[in-house]
Amino acid sequence: MDKQQMLKNFYLKTSSPIFKRTLSECEQVAGSNVNVLILGEPGTGKETIARYIHACSHRVSEPFTSVNCLAYSGDALQDELFGHEFNSLSGLQNTKPGKLASVGSGTLFLEEVLDADMMTQLRLLSSIESKTFEPLGTLAKSSLACRLISSTSKDFSKKIIGDNINEGFYYRISTICIRIPALRERKEDLVDLIQFFLDKAQKENDIRIDTIEDKAWQFLTNYEYPGNIWELENTLSRMVVLSSNHTITGEGIPILFNLKREVKKDVGMELPDSVLTWKEFKAVSEKKFLESVLMSMGWNISATAKKLNMSSRQIFNKINEYNIEKPVL
Repeated sequence: MDKQQMLKNFYLKTSSPIFKRTLSECEQVAGSNVNVLILGEPGTGKETIARYIHACSHRVSEPFTSVNCLAYSGDALQDELFGHEFNSLSGLQNTKPGKLASVGSGTLFLEEVLDADMMTQLRLLSSIESKTFEPLGTLAKSSLACRLISSTSKDFSKKIIGDNINEGFYYRISTICIRIPALRERKEDLVDLIQFFLDKAQKENDIRIDTIEDKAWQFLTNYEYPGNIWELENTLSRMVVLSSNHTITGEGIPILFNLKREVKKDVGMELPDSVLTWKEFKAVSEKKFLESVLMSMGWNISATAKKLNMSSRQIFNKINEYNIEKPVL
């Protein structure tokens, strides 16, 4: 996908001065080969920005490959990146090319790169410095020809270089840093984005919306969306599903639960329209709560587990149990 095709992406259409500057920075660095680190809150579209840099570069006809560093344990991440070769001594039973090899002269995007384990960071640092890499199970070196773009959702207002992040690795991957503004910083685009996701939700759910009540519209245009684009899309989907007579009402506003509610002023609380069993209510509530926390943590499984005082395995089990899917942006 080239630059002109990328600019048709709803997310890149902007009237925001701050986001226009971001896109200009992307275009400026695209012609170089320096490593780029994209900074941004969860849901701000860091992979879309990485793809835009690739589309503006001379590598546009080469592959663009992404790897989410949070999705793999240390050994598995190294295998995914470096690959391995058959070696009877090491126990490796086949040969598998890693992403560093398969991407060739294209662009490799490492999502949440600062969550990679220390050994992977050190191996990548060595490869960046030597412009070579070694698949697992062999000492034979291969040339590193790809362009490296990475991203992180870490808060750089706090000290992040420490025991889990190698300082040399950090400085090698961040020759250029590009910060993606949060949705609350590009309010000029909010109405257009609301319309885009409203249209999308109507098509996906086969529900026509003719009217948005003032209360709901005030919420949509004034809420700060800590989950950014992901949360905006989820919010519009929820409001469309909970609409009544082709009208989005204030009943669709609650963020935490995907249940239609009626405000009971006499008891000062919200109750479901229909009676559910406790097991049903607990399941729906737990699913929406986990989705909300995952979104706020940028789908960082380990951070979500820590936030909820659970293990990463428990989080993965819940994701599978409730069939929760990560939004694609």
